[in-house]
Amino acid sequence: MPEVLLLDGAMGTALLAAGLPAGALPEEWVLARPAEVAAVHAAHAAAGARILLTCTFNVASPRLGDRGLAGAAGAIAAAAAGLARTAGPGLRIAGAVGPTGLVTPGGPERPPASELRGWYAAAFGALAAAGVELLWAESQWDLDEARAALAAGRAAGLPVAVTVTPLPDGEMRLPGGPPAAEALRALAADGAAAVGVNCVPPGAALEALASWASAHLGVPLVAKPSAGLPGAILGPGPFADRVAAAARAGARWIGGCCGTGAEHLAALAARAEAQSPRG
Repeated sequence: MPEVLLLDGAMGTALLAAGLPAGALPEEWVLARPAEVAAVHAAHAAAGARILLTCTFNVASPRLGDRGLAGAAGAIAAAAAGLARTAGPGLRIAGAVGPTGLVTPGGPERPPASELRGWYAAAFGALAAAGVELLWAESQWDLDEARAALAAGRAAGLPVAVTVTPLPDGEMRLPGGPPAAEALRALAADGAAAVGVNCVPPGAALEALASWASAHLGVPLVAKPSAGLPGAILGPGPFADRVAAAARAGARWIGGCCGTGAEHLAALAARAEAQSPRG
């Protein structure tokens, strides 16, 4: 396997397993139960992750206000970056946000790009001020919103990674939009430092995308697939085998999304170590 960079695993499902109430946001525990968040980061780092995503998925979304946290984005960003940093030295901390939720599939109206950029600019500005080394827009399913997020992140003065989440139909295409490969090519052309997919099944479609990326993208391909949800989680060994296959095909930044814990990362790190080139 060519040299790869190991990313972290899932934060949300780990906090749910630790008792985060249904309907609560992970960011609430950044402030109320920080030790729980820090423990997830520490476990991922101990398993081999070199990039940790902050627990700030909803910081670019009105969802914070819906939970009584309007105006708390800056405090959450600062606290979340600090918690990720406690996982150990030599780690890169990525200030991560998900979609705003203001764009809906098939919705009759779409917010102006300037409004979307405004939400991301506030979130990324707070994360940059908190000292993260990298900005990260994840779970993007709408190309226009992903481009707005990327533009806002680049304006903050830090490198930006963007990952999209295609439909779960095995065809690697965005809902009502282009194939994932086309979206990733556009985001790379817009200046993303890395592009890829998250929350997709590991398997043949991911391998095919990785193979295409190795020939057509000039930036690293991110592969952060899901291991599933409680009750149907793919075990660490099979998960690592499938993600390692994507890495051999061309994925360079690899980790996990929903359902992946430290044990999945440890298995993936072991595959990478066993298959890495020897000098």
